Amino acid sequence: MDKNSPEGLRKGALSPWLALANSLASNAPIAVTALYFVGLAGLVGGTLTLVVILAWLIYLAMTIVTYEWSKVIASAYSWAAIMKAGYNSSGISFFSAWTYLYDYVTASSGFGVLGLTSFAYLIFPQFTQEYPWFWIPVSLIIIGETTFLMYEGIRPTSKYNLITGLIEISFLIITSMVLIALNFHKLTLEPLSLSPINGNALLLLTSMIFGISTFGGTNGALGVAEETKDPKKNIPKALIMTLTLVGVAIILNSYAQEISYGVGKMFNYANLPDPGIIIYSSTLGIPIAIIYAALVFNSFNSSTIGFAVSGIRMIYGMARDGALPKIFYKVNKKGVPEVPTLLAGLLNAALVLSTGFLFGPLNAALFLITSSVVFTYLNHMLASIGLIKYHYKNRTLNLVKHLLIPMITVLALGAAIVTSLYPAPPPPFVYGVYISIAFIVVIIGLYFYIKKKNPHIANKFGDYSL
Repeated sequence: MDKNSPEGLRKGALSPWLALANSLASNAPIAVTALYFVGLAGLVGGTLTLVVILAWLIYLAMTIVTYEWSKVIASAYSWAAIMKAGYNSSGISFFSAWTYLYDYVTASSGFGVLGLTSFAYLIFPQFTQEYPWFWIPVSLIIIGETTFLMYEGIRPTSKYNLITGLIEISFLIITSMVLIALNFHKLTLEPLSLSPINGNALLLLTSMIFGISTFGGTNGALGVAEETKDPKKNIPKALIMTLTLVGVAIILNSYAQEISYGVGKMFNYANLPDPGIIIYSSTLGIPIAIIYAALVFNSFNSSTIGFAVSGIRMIYGMARDGALPKIFYKVNKKGVPEVPTLLAGLLNAALVLSTGFLFGPLNAALFLITSSVVFTYLNHMLASIGLIKYHYKNRTLNLVKHLLIPMITVLALGAAIVTSLYPAPPPPFVYGVYISIAFIVVIIGLYFYIKKKNPHIANKFGDYSL
């Protein structure tokens, strides 16, 4: 098929850097420093940097697993294809496709759209108190704008996300180094220890469910594998490059913000409406703080696109296998799956408005983000075990890459899942657990329905890879 044919995705449209752009956009590193640091500081105070470093190491293990898989699998629905290759089970593949689609949709609407509106509420409290409904038109404008950009094609959106993503990374690294230099007299190793939480290792472990999510989205290049040049060579590169860039920027910024504000005051940091802006404005000046805020807004916007792009490709791949109507498989002249893109916009609007009305924009954002965390971690655990099975079966097992690291991933994520569910989180977050369980029941029922009505579709599901 010609790479520019309207019958399929544009093969080879993306370079390694443009593939990396989808990972950068999904993670939204500077938005992470604005949103996740507040939540983590509320849990572990001055141990924030240690949590971020440990989270990065766990995500490194997770990424090594996906790195190894990306040398074997290149598909629009990569996670479904990974499970099929690892387990030779269309059922597990079907489960992974739907749960990852759930993750992409909730992350796009929760972290992307509602994250942006929540941030606006924090930095403009007087305005939003006077106009509490203002999040509604803002959300709809963001959804309309991001849907339009995605409709224009993968290359222009990837170029935009790459440029703005690298600006974010550069800004974080440079300003972090300046903050550290200005607070040189306050340098300490305390943020790398348990002393700020009185040696409470259990609290550290409990915080990891949120901490690991700090690097969520960095595997986003998997979703654009079919559109990347030489994907089995370039997607692995993009995965490692992304995690390295994001890791340096976020870890450095966490330490810089800590010593700037004060290690012993980090629990108070969590109660500030916009601590990042306060630190930047008081230390580096208002113009730098304004740039920081503008980049945060753009970062949330890019994340809306990054996660939605992966979700659109997942829908496209599922439709190609016959698990969804063929209308979802058609692309326009720009190589964009037309109906899935419009559907992504509609789903974003439906989720944002429904949860926003129920819980308010900030709690709705946290509700949507946390409701899919277990699915994300469970899929990474399944991919890790599947990698062991795949290489053992093919007699290519490497003890470190294909056994030790996958087992570390399984144990770390298993512990994170347990601590996230027990004790049960408070409302409205516990409702996310109930929805996840109900969603699993629906997936299982749908799979067996398809298997009974169209066994050939069920049996071949997850087979496609370049």
